[in-house]
Amino acid sequence: MDMKRFFLYAIVIAALVLAGCGGNGGGTTTMTGADDGVDMAALDAAKTAAKTAYDMAKDAVERVEANKSHDMDSYDKAVAEREKARVANNNAQDATTVAEAERYRDAAEEAHTNATRYAGMVTTAANNAAATAATKAAGTKQTAIEAEAAQTTDAGLGGSDALGTDTLTGTSDDPYSLTIERDASATTVKIADTGNAGDDDPKFMQAMDLGDGLTMHTRTMEADDDGNVVEEVVMVKTDIEAPKDTAFEKVPEQALNVSTNTDNDSPSETHEALNVSAIISALSDEAKTAALAKIMVSGFRSGGSLSGTFAFDDTNTATIDEAFESEGTYNGAAGTYRCNGTVNCSVTYSAKGEITDIGSDWIFTPDEGATSPVQDDDYLHYGFWLKKTTKDGVVTYDEVETFAGSSLSPTVVGDISLVVGDAKYEGSAVGVYVKNVYGSDGSVESATSGHFTADATLTAYFGGVDVAAAKQFTVEGNITDFALSGNDKNNNWSVSLKAADFSGGRDSDGSPGTDHANVFAGEAEGGGTNGDWSGTFYGETPETPATDDGTARVAPGSMAGEFDAAFSNGSVAGAFGARKKQ
Repeated sequence: MDMKRFFLYAIVIAALVLAGCGGNGGGTTTMTGADDGVDMAALDAAKTAAKTAYDMAKDAVERVEANKSHDMDSYDKAVAEREKARVANNNAQDATTVAEAERYRDAAEEAHTNATRYAGMVTTAANNAAATAATKAAGTKQTAIEAEAAQTTDAGLGGSDALGTDTLTGTSDDPYSLTIERDASATTVKIADTGNAGDDDPKFMQAMDLGDGLTMHTRTMEADDDGNVVEEVVMVKTDIEAPKDTAFEKVPEQALNVSTNTDNDSPSETHEALNVSAIISALSDEAKTAALAKIMVSGFRSGGSLSGTFAFDDTNTATIDEAFESEGTYNGAAGTYRCNGTVNCSVTYSAKGEITDIGSDWIFTPDEGATSPVQDDDYLHYGFWLKKTTKDGVVTYDEVETFAGSSLSPTVVGDISLVVGDAKYEGSAVGVYVKNVYGSDGSVESATSGHFTADATLTAYFGGVDVAAAKQFTVEGNITDFALSGNDKNNNWSVSLKAADFSGGRDSDGSPGTDHANVFAGEAEGGGTNGDWSGTFYGETPETPATDDGTARVAPGSMAGEFDAAFSNGSVAGAFGARKKQ
């Protein structure tokens, strides 16, 4: 008897013995048939073991049902052994002697062992097929990474089918639109393809929120006539922050611009208020709609009317203040709205109850200490876009593109020439990878692929007497701590971003020129064939007090860029964003 059957048999016997325990705290009772002296406990144990063996044989077959096509011969043998277990179990249940039941039990257990063995062969074949498929798919992704690295014009978000402009010009290279918004609780990232904007066209949907500003978005097209299914995947990392509550009058376009009397009974009492009507009337249609959405006044509308008029303060009635007033909010700040002109004020609504226009002379007086949320207008975004095709379960990666940018404009070139000293930048990177396992002959035995995150650290050297001439107006850094899909950190990858020059050319002695740039490009080393990297400075460079170098400026606040690199056992294509370390 093998150990597996021994333990199974022992468990069944133990259960039956316990069931026969007497109420006096002692001993067991041997159960026998009334006429033939059959050991009923042993008979029941054999039947139970046979049933268990059959159930386990069924489970073994069911577990590999979905993968049977990978080894139909082994699957058919597993099914045949399951049937043997079923027949043996049926015979065991009908047995009337212990010897007979145990013989059928043995047959069921042998069938279970064989069914499990053949099912294991199916699983092995499926695993091998999956590994082979993953290796083939990784090979196509490797080709896509190499094609991205060889580009002379950056295709960016959306790929070569909708080629944008080069990132190094400082303009957007994203043929697909990317919008990023943030409220107090969450960040919303939207990707839109203007070429497929119809109601029935497939749209990008957020598939995963991986935390820390990293989201995955996918779009799957309908299969073509040949059965090809194209899917696009976009991963975006952003460091946008939640809106900050700011004193009402400190918010742009909310400076209190009206000093007015609002009470005829106290003519000396004046209030600082915002002339809402004047602000809105000066805006473009698009900006006007956004500003009107900031107005919330419960007292404006009644009875479902699409318009309304509200009284002004008639100066002929010196002791009576007829002006309409109502509590409300403007851009989230609590306060009071007032009709402050010499004629009635008006408000117009849409059928949905949204304010579509507001007449003249409306003012808003914020409550003391009132605040409005100010959106983060300085944030980075970077990531990758890829396109893959699936046919008959086979995946081919068609194209990979990286992208990076900022909500701010690139730093003014003329200002960079006045920056002195050096500045350190820290941030992160995200991208795609291929990881290979090589055989003794140097060929790829297996490969996996997916996405990665990593850390980015860089140092920029500007002008000034404290920076060596050869270092001036260069930037260099490293991409480290690669975490592969599934939180796999089983690698020793790192990318050295070699010195990239933004001096505008150097003299024969290595001194920097004067035609500085806000972009840079250099080589990226990972241990394999050298790759490339590039980036852009973003943000202003405020002036500092005069120094020995004359009027100087501080370094830009952020940078973002792209890179590709090869290792001894893989390759990557990615993008990074980093902020100046304070």
